Amino acid sequence: KPPAPFACARACVDMGDAAGDRSHMALEFEDADDSPRSPLRAPTSRQQPRPTRVALWAAVGLVCASVAVCAGVAVAAALAWAPSGQTDAAAQRTLRGGSGGGAASSEGGGLRQVLFVLHDAGETFALNSTIGRLVHEGAARGLEVLVLPVGQPATDALLCAGRYAGSCHPLPATTLDELGIDVAIKDGTAGRDQLLSGGDLRKLRARFDPHVVVTGMNYAMQLQIGSTFKTSRGSRFAALFDSLRVLGSDSDISSDRQHKFSTLADEVWIASKRLVPSGWVGNFRVVGQPTLQDWRALAGRPDVLRAARHRLFGAVAATSGAPALCWFGGYGPGYEQALRAWCGVVRLLSKDPELPDIKFAFSIHPGSNYGDLDRRVIKEEGVEALVVIVPDDIPGKVAALSSNLTASQGSTGGVQSIFAGRPALYLDPAHAFNNADSLGVLVGLIPNVASVAAAAEAVRSSARGGWAVDTTRLAEAGVPDDAEQEIFEAVLALLKQ
Repeated sequence: KPPAPFACARACVDMGDAAGDRSHMALEFEDADDSPRSPLRAPTSRQQPRPTRVALWAAVGLVCASVAVCAGVAVAAALAWAPSGQTDAAAQRTLRGGSGGGAASSEGGGLRQVLFVLHDAGETFALNSTIGRLVHEGAARGLEVLVLPVGQPATDALLCAGRYAGSCHPLPATTLDELGIDVAIKDGTAGRDQLLSGGDLRKLRARFDPHVVVTGMNYAMQLQIGSTFKTSRGSRFAALFDSLRVLGSDSDISSDRQHKFSTLADEVWIASKRLVPSGWVGNFRVVGQPTLQDWRALAGRPDVLRAARHRLFGAVAATSGAPALCWFGGYGPGYEQALRAWCGVVRLLSKDPELPDIKFAFSIHPGSNYGDLDRRVIKEEGVEALVVIVPDDIPGKVAALSSNLTASQGSTGGVQSIFAGRPALYLDPAHAFNNADSLGVLVGLIPNVASVAAAAEAVRSSARGGWAVDTTRLAEAGVPDDAEQEIFEAVLALLKQ
């Protein structure tokens, strides 16, 4: 029986059922194991859903808000009636007057939350401009836009720290440390399978109550977080596949995991329909790739590129027209073998009479300490005097577009290059990258080679063709031009569901 102050709200009791059920569901999920799809367990004696009654009667009191005194007393009684420590996030939302499946945090003041959970460089850079726009327009649209970086380089890129200090505008990011989550995050391939504990998930649910959750597709932790909010809060869950290759074909990311994303997420955002694997079931939405817009815009800034070329290669190279090649650093299976092969290409082309005064730049992959391997191999291969390591304050795309051609084991940067008018090539002696599934290879614009001789010849062929890209083939890729707008509209559509 409810305490006396609730008597005035008895007629409204049926209207509290939904809130009560929602609180109950959240409580049951509270101590579920770490698997994002673990079944909800029935409450134990320790877990009896008293917060359900708190949420229900609190909602009743608010529905009767026309009797101000009654409502105020009802809310106060609800808080007093709840056993200490047992008012869960759903009950607190109800007491604040929020609605299920999109109520704001205590800081949100009734705003609907959109939460982005990011880790890798690709997804972070791809979503950066859309997040910034949502932040800018958030108040007018009744939104609270939040970002949870769960590793590097997302954390530094979002907070404009480390190598990104002074080169960007910080976004409203909340780190795991700030949430009291003490976990040693592993970045890159080492962290693909890492998960949060049940206690850590409770801390996330105490801070966030998103209507929409957007994650990348490369880490089990992102799948865990997205699925947790979908199951316990009714959040809409979207996963962005930022790569420009067929989904599931990445060499260092489990195809099985990406398949799970496609089946568990409400939507999978992908750059082109050509990247959807045959036979995969999921709600795929073609949105393009926002970084392609950034690269195209940068290609139209000759002043910026000329200044970067001057810094990288010197004053003479900035104006002489001497050809320059930029290698994108990487990591993972077969990378060291590919890098040693590229060093062989550098030695060969540095003496090629067809390419006098050729220059070589090396852009280290952002994130973990990938540069340690790069520098060691470059030294061991004896090309230190020929290769310029791109400084941290020059973004990889600037270094790439300051050059005539980009090369890599199979980087997304290769496809970004061709969309910005710079030819590219893939060099993968170990055949580790499944480059046949890259969008650039699929449309016949990126040579995919496995030897020093073949790579050198691909460079010479591009030089003979004036370092040009056949733009008519780009249309075959089917990539929307304005990906930022496509993703923006995708978020708004999910908010309406």
